Amino acid sequence: MEQLEAVSFVERLEAVSLVEQLEAVSLVERLEAISKMERLEAVSKGLNLACVKMAAAERGDVIGAVYFCVSAKMSKIWSQQKLEALDSHLQVYSYVNGYQPAIGDKAVCDSLYQAKVDLSGFVHVARWLKHMMSFRKEELSGEPCGVEDALASLHPPAKKMKMTPEEQKQLICRRLDEVIGEERILGVLKERPLKIYWGTATTGRPHVAYFVPMTKIADFLKAGCEVTVLLADLHAYLDNMKAPWVLIQHRSRYYQAIIKAMLRAIGVSTDSLRFVQGTTYQLGAAFTEDVYKLSAMVTEHDAKKAGAEVVKQVESPLQSGLLYPGLQALDEQYLGVDAQFGGVDQRKIFTYAEKYLPRLGYQKRAHLMNPMVPGLTGGKMSASEADSKVDLLDSAQLVEQKLGGASCDPSAPDNGVMAFVNYVVFPILDGQGKAFKLKSGEMYTSFDQLKSDFISEKIDGEDIKGAVIKFLNCLLDHIRKEFEKPELQELVKLAYPTNISEATQALPVCDGSAVEDLTMDGLSLNDRFDLISRNLAQPPPSTLKAGLHQTPHILWSFEVTQRPNCGLLGHVAKLRDFLKAGCHVTVLASDILSHLNGCMVPWEVAIHRAKYFIELIKAAMVANNISVEKVKFVLGSDFQRSEKYALDLYRLTALITCRESGEAVSSVVKDPNLLSSLIYPDLVALDEKYLQPTIHYLGLSSAPLFHFVERTVPLVGGSPCIHLAGCELPSLLSRPGLTPEEEFIDLIEQEPQIKKKMKSAFCEEGNITFNPVLSIVKTVIMPLLDGQKFKITRTEANGGDLEFESFSSLEEIFKEKKLHPGDLKNSVLDYIKTLIQPIRKAAETPSMKKLQNLAFPPPPKKVKGPPKTSGSEEFVPSKFDMRVGKILEVSRHPDAESLYVEKIDIGEAEPRTIVSGLVKFVPMEELQDSLVVVLANLKPANMRGVKSSGMVLCASSSDPAAVEPLRPAPGSQAGQTVVVEGHEGQPDPVLNTKKSDALAKMLEGFRTNASLTATWNTHILATPAGPVTVPSLANVPIK
Repeated sequence: MEQLEAVSFVERLEAVSLVEQLEAVSLVERLEAISKMERLEAVSKGLNLACVKMAAAERGDVIGAVYFCVSAKMSKIWSQQKLEALDSHLQVYSYVNGYQPAIGDKAVCDSLYQAKVDLSGFVHVARWLKHMMSFRKEELSGEPCGVEDALASLHPPAKKMKMTPEEQKQLICRRLDEVIGEERILGVLKERPLKIYWGTATTGRPHVAYFVPMTKIADFLKAGCEVTVLLADLHAYLDNMKAPWVLIQHRSRYYQAIIKAMLRAIGVSTDSLRFVQGTTYQLGAAFTEDVYKLSAMVTEHDAKKAGAEVVKQVESPLQSGLLYPGLQALDEQYLGVDAQFGGVDQRKIFTYAEKYLPRLGYQKRAHLMNPMVPGLTGGKMSASEADSKVDLLDSAQLVEQKLGGASCDPSAPDNGVMAFVNYVVFPILDGQGKAFKLKSGEMYTSFDQLKSDFISEKIDGEDIKGAVIKFLNCLLDHIRKEFEKPELQELVKLAYPTNISEATQALPVCDGSAVEDLTMDGLSLNDRFDLISRNLAQPPPSTLKAGLHQTPHILWSFEVTQRPNCGLLGHVAKLRDFLKAGCHVTVLASDILSHLNGCMVPWEVAIHRAKYFIELIKAAMVANNISVEKVKFVLGSDFQRSEKYALDLYRLTALITCRESGEAVSSVVKDPNLLSSLIYPDLVALDEKYLQPTIHYLGLSSAPLFHFVERTVPLVGGSPCIHLAGCELPSLLSRPGLTPEEEFIDLIEQEPQIKKKMKSAFCEEGNITFNPVLSIVKTVIMPLLDGQKFKITRTEANGGDLEFESFSSLEEIFKEKKLHPGDLKNSVLDYIKTLIQPIRKAAETPSMKKLQNLAFPPPPKKVKGPPKTSGSEEFVPSKFDMRVGKILEVSRHPDAESLYVEKIDIGEAEPRTIVSGLVKFVPMEELQDSLVVVLANLKPANMRGVKSSGMVLCASSSDPAAVEPLRPAPGSQAGQTVVVEGHEGQPDPVLNTKKSDALAKMLEGFRTNASLTATWNTHILATPAGPVTVPSLANVPIK
């Protein structure tokens, strides 16, 4: 019985865990014959036995009395001074003994718990106590010790002194490879704590090189910074789909758990860290809008350049790799930080962010760059290359195997092992106040000294590897033990399954089976086919008739890049055909796509313009007795900013190469070199998924997208539909108009302007190949007449009136010159005035006028100010219209020996004639078929009898006299724009060079640099293919 009581007693006192109790346990095990009081006396060693007996008498419980007295003693141990000392210690160190949990921690923890000390004023002790309760005794190392011994080992409490901003900045920036924006950092620190974020894409399993950013995060926290860790799940998916989408959530949870374990292992509290998962805001409407805006500013060249060191580079990159840098730049704004911290391999992304965020109206952030740690086998230590890294959960044996097989030769002192010692081991030991100890007993507190002795072969590489193995296994032991928990072991299996294919699942496919059968009395299948297929620009596909057995859902989508012209009326006539055929019809005004098309519509204007187009279309429908109620009208922005749409867009970009989308869109958009142009066809495909048409009707200019969309939409679970191409009106003129408005008749054009435009419209007698007036009849008037005859009114002297039931008969009469262009124009004018009049009237209401002003805002009024002084107008290089030109012909000027006359293709309908003074410097055969840079917006000038329409830009040296034409990067194409990086913009139509020295002043900042690259004030000139260079003239002006 006494033995049972003793066992029970020992179990009750396990929670106190004092050295006296440990001795008592030993006594109970060895001395079973001693009396209960003797055992109590042994247990209560160091307590006042009289107090125990008195308490026992009062409580009637000897065991409880001892427990009570032990608690009383423990509470006396924890004076205010000792609590402050412990709290100060735990502010710097993770555990009582430093950076590893031990038996001493458990003793102190149990003592605090038993004494029931109020810890409300000791946040670091409270945090540590909560953490220690998760450990079992058998998990802890170290020799048994008492509370007093454990507390005696504490570091003396440091006086808490507030850092100056300069000291904070020094701590923030130490051990970094590079810092951009140090002054910005200091400015913030003088006002408030600095907000920093570090992001990590949740792809492969983190490795020991992640300790490099962890040591810097410790510095940031010590400097009082507010630190955010971004779990960049969306970035991970975009990076060549290294992480399948279905695993992203599990990997994000794994990254958070492993990062917390790493920080605790090196003594950093995670309580004040903020963890954010990227998709919690990157799929929001505001972020998606900024992605659209940014993509319309960035060229494909800039996007590729920014991601070159981070995103895997392949011959035909995926679109996602080009979006990646922009998303990372926007993270800075949406996380609300002052600085971004990352590896030096991200420098190009950081400079990309500094360049483009201000263009979105956001401020520049500072950027902190850590060194990159080479892999154990050389190169970058990569999470996706198993042999180059030591995984954080690798066993001690595997760590020894990987490091043991790594090279550590003095002849290559910057090997992977030494780099690891430099960037991981020494920073952690420095934080612990410890030295790096080799097996031989040598101690080092400086890596430079270690490296010096290593190179001079005073120490052996195997000795260093042995010390690293011991250090690393000690560090990783904490993480391994933490991940022995069943829930974390299960998380590892979910995040990194043995067979990834088992974790993936197919995307759902839109089911169109719910569409009801088409049953319309008196309308046969052939009748419906004829209605839908008539008046198209191209014959319908062979699948159209088969698709009419069920009620078709027809989507008509269009851009709003220009003013609405009368060509829209032809599409309105097709709406009537679709409705007559019993179709469901949706009209999509693509406001976002209109912005993505070369920023032809400003973002803030696009939605108003789309609404304006829709109201005009409704007015045209009413004027032509077409039911508006049967048609659904939507804007692209109604659904293209949604979370699901954005996620599908990102999925699509991770499956489509830039080459695929670039080929599809090259003839559709204004500037194929923009990043927005590459994702333009993706949005067309996604529109079909989300609006679920069975037939998609677009203008003929969009026909090159059809094949791309049909192949692409199934990739994100959509069903491909039938595509129909509608007719579009050509320009009224046979030449380029001075303005776009000159080429078309506006849908609300005033009658005098209609008459003026019709008069100047190209309508050559007998010409049916290109005849804009005949096109209006074919595309607009006859479809709206819907079977009624088209009438030509003319005098009896000119042959009298004519009527036509078909366009082909009209075309034949005109071809035979039996119908004069003037008579045709007069009749078309009358029809157009009649068609436009009710639409113009509808547009005159106050609400429509207000909407029109929002859709087409008038240019800002010029503010009168003081007269400009000479040279007061600041020049910006975007004023220059610089283009790649290919010299097709070159000859000597007939009247000037020093001049060449060149025919240069700059992407226009006809080559330009340009006169250049290059005879003395460049042989004619060298110029022939070469690529040059042409300044194309100079006012044409007469050069000794030859009109010159531009200038070939050259590097020019006076001593010795030499001239070299600028050379666009290999792969550049004639007509491509040459820009000054960071200064893209709309060039002036014609440069103002009225003053004789105006052009020379504009060219003052243009020079070649030491690398033979053309620059403007150090900013590089480039085409989409790369920088503009010269063969040999360095540091000379460009003229």
